[in-house]
Amino acid sequence: MRAGVLLVPALAATSVAALPQTGSSKIAGIDLGAIFDPPSWWWLPNILKARLTSKAYQKVITTNGLLQHSKALMKFSAIDGNNHRAFGTPGYNASVDYVERWAKSYGYDVYRQTVTYPAYYVHGQGLTVAGQVYPEEVVVPAQYSGTTGPEGTTGSLFAVANLGCVAADYEGAAGTVALIQRGECNFALKGSLAKEAGALGAIVWNNADGPPVLMGLEANGEHPAMVAITLADGQVLADRLAAGEELETTLLVDVTFEFRPADNVIAQSKWGDKNNVVFVGAHLDSVPAGPGINDDGSGTAALARYKSSKNAVRFAWWATEEVGLVGSRHYVEQLSQAEKDKIALYINLDMLASPNYIIGIHDADNSGGQNSGIPAPAGSNTLERLSQEYFANRGLNWTGTAFTAGSDYRGFLDAGIVAGGFATGAGALKTEREVELFGGEAGVPHDICYHLACDTIDNLALDGKHSPSIITFLTSSCCSL
Repeated sequence: MRAGVLLVPALAATSVAALPQTGSSKIAGIDLGAIFDPPSWWWLPNILKARLTSKAYQKVITTNGLLQHSKALMKFSAIDGNNHRAFGTPGYNASVDYVERWAKSYGYDVYRQTVTYPAYYVHGQGLTVAGQVYPEEVVVPAQYSGTTGPEGTTGSLFAVANLGCVAADYEGAAGTVALIQRGECNFALKGSLAKEAGALGAIVWNNADGPPVLMGLEANGEHPAMVAITLADGQVLADRLAAGEELETTLLVDVTFEFRPADNVIAQSKWGDKNNVVFVGAHLDSVPAGPGINDDGSGTAALARYKSSKNAVRFAWWATEEVGLVGSRHYVEQLSQAEKDKIALYINLDMLASPNYIIGIHDADNSGGQNSGIPAPAGSNTLERLSQEYFANRGLNWTGTAFTAGSDYRGFLDAGIVAGGFATGAGALKTEREVELFGGEAGVPHDICYHLACDTIDNLALDGKHSPSIITFLTSSCCSL
């Protein structure tokens, strides 16, 4: 999903020890539905500077305060001229510095946790054969392709024999651009054989109708510059070579590939029961395609300050979500079982300001018919139900949204930690039923700028009148799950 401002809920004034699987909305007599009334522009609350009640929270939410953080993230995305905050870039690193500074300034214990992951960014691709320039959209670089640099590489086009799965198929390929048909063996083998034969690069043409295939390669930095083209385009080129034509070819695959560090930022209150931690997280990175001010800038930087809280409160701004939930998975995996057991619940916030929004609550028990493919630990259904009751009690509509493999709750669910969360929609088309519930336009994506360059401040939904504040759960201790 997309990266942006972490909307962090203001959390419990009393403690969360555990959530029962069923029962009322109260635990040990404490009303779990006592949640903040919805402030306007709920998706970007300001940093809180004092202990707050629900009503007091509303008063500190201002337009200027809410936009402060999204403007900062927009500024960071422009640092190196690339218009994004993908991990390992100056824009991401500035975002880390920003949230770390805010968290420290409000009295949290803050630390960074570094993860290292292969950074791969495509700056440009192109193919010209015998003067014919192919459109960029039909020239698809392999994931983790090698690079030609911005100038490209030029040589004769060479037809690799058979399907290019053994070294003998590449005899004579040195100093050429290899044309290889898809099939029989994997793309990595084709690429490595072309490189070993001395080819300048490789073009893999499809063996079925349709768009060029996205070739996945191992992230080891050992592949040549590789692109995929369609069956139709590849067949034409193969036929011309078979007819004896000399085809001068310029291949452009301008990419960056290197292992880069990126930091999670973890902040925990100095106060509260550290054996029953309420944990809230959102990812801080964007995709390379855009600045990610909704995805997940709308989830990134409001911290609550509750010195009277009985629960310790922990916030995380996750690194490398957009490349496979790497930061959050790493965090959970390095916890001992004893540390995992201290987490009462995890709330995930990812994309909270979609312009054609829904109010989505993660469906932990298929009560919303979402058929989530990931089992949710016992207690997650109670977290879901309490969220539903909060919205319903305030006359606000909501809908279920599935747990998938696509956001940072995954590592917590896999570890057996109670989890839930909220989302306002990504690239899926809004249904007629959703229009009845939330307004907007059917047949249009919830966020038309999802993973695109237009995910800027102008993309954020500002219709606070219909959007609730994310939660503050008031809970008390009870038996373990």
